[in-house]
Amino acid sequence: MKKNFSFLYLLPQLFFTWLFLLALFLGLWDSFTVEGHVSIAHYKEIFTRGDTLPSIFYTLRISFLSSLFTLLLAILCSFLILHFSENWDSLKSILQLAIIMPHSLVALFLLFFLSQNGFMARIFYALKLISDQSAFPEFVYDRFGVGVILGYIWKELPFMLFFALPLAYSVDGKLGEAARTMGASPLYSFFFITLPLSIRQYLAAFFIIFSFSFGSFDLPYLLGNTTERALSVLAYQELQRGFMNRPTALSYNGIMLLFSLLLSFFYFRFLPKKKG
Repeated sequence: MKKNFSFLYLLPQLFFTWLFLLALFLGLWDSFTVEGHVSIAHYKEIFTRGDTLPSIFYTLRISFLSSLFTLLLAILCSFLILHFSENWDSLKSILQLAIIMPHSLVALFLLFFLSQNGFMARIFYALKLISDQSAFPEFVYDRFGVGVILGYIWKELPFMLFFALPLAYSVDGKLGEAARTMGASPLYSFFFITLPLSIRQYLAAFFIIFSFSFGSFDLPYLLGNTTERALSVLAYQELQRGFMNRPTALSYNGIMLLFSLLLSFFYFRFLPKKKG
């Protein structure tokens, strides 16, 4: 009886998958139609505006840099963790707590610590390291997106470690330990044995957070500047102007979807597959 009705467990997943695909199709349809006719007029409109191309480059820059720095930090942290810690279960719980922290809370922490009215600016001023709090470097609301990048690194580093460390632990516990037994240093063992055999997990996490950060809204909206905006923020602002601007907002979403599909293609095309 239980086996006969096991397919019922799939119904909620199928329902939400169908709902997601339907919303995706309707959104694309609205962005490619004008008065019921297929047209790219909405895309022509946004690309003739002066803020679209700068927004695309700005979004690409902060997404790529945050993903790259997260990847490099994850590799460094993995070496330190594997070298100094053998208890994956306790570390797993800490990473899970960090992963569930909302992006908006991360933004509030960064505003509290790194804004020119924040904690670090007050400390620097109290120590006479700066003449005024306004002389503190701009880490939030800056044109380079430093605050947004820091927010992504803070939030996505635990995810990359949680995603990649189990395989790294497995490899290091077998081949890495054997290499150290034969005289290899921990540094050599990690970078020439453990990392090459587990790099696929790190690259997979890199592609995931790159795609996610490209379409993310909250950190660019809360920490970004007002001269260059992320694509998701432009789409939100179009919706704020009224329902008639909905196809334009959906066109920005279409660009983000196209980028995600392109990134998925490169992921499946060029990322090394598991052997055996």
